[in-house]
Amino acid sequence: MASGADAVTLIVIGSLLLVPGLLSYTGAWRSWSVSTVLHWPFGLAWAGVGLALVGIGGLLWSTSAPVADVLQQAGLAVCMLGIVFAFWLPQSLLPRWYIEVKASARRLRGGR
Repeated sequence: MASGADAVTLIVIGSLLLVPGLLSYTGAWRSWSVSTVLHWPFGLAWAGVGLALVGIGGLLWSTSAPVADVLQQAGLAVCMLGIVFAFWLPQSLLPRWYIEVKASARRLRGGR
């Protein structure tokens, strides 16, 4: 059980991680995609949502323990997905702009 300040800190950190993640998903921030094979900005979005859920669960703990418990467990699962998705992301979760950039980079290198 986290204190109120800890829960708010998790929500703030989660929100801060969510910003670059959403910018990358929407295509507003693309410069990172040319030089790396990792999907780390997409993982930031997922981890940010997970941390925010854990924080919200922490704030609700004193009033609604079952709901808080579910939110925190779901948040931890989403955080774990964020770590995995920083290195590997299923094709169905990749944004279209990213798939097109990677395909054109492969064509330029002479690949398929």
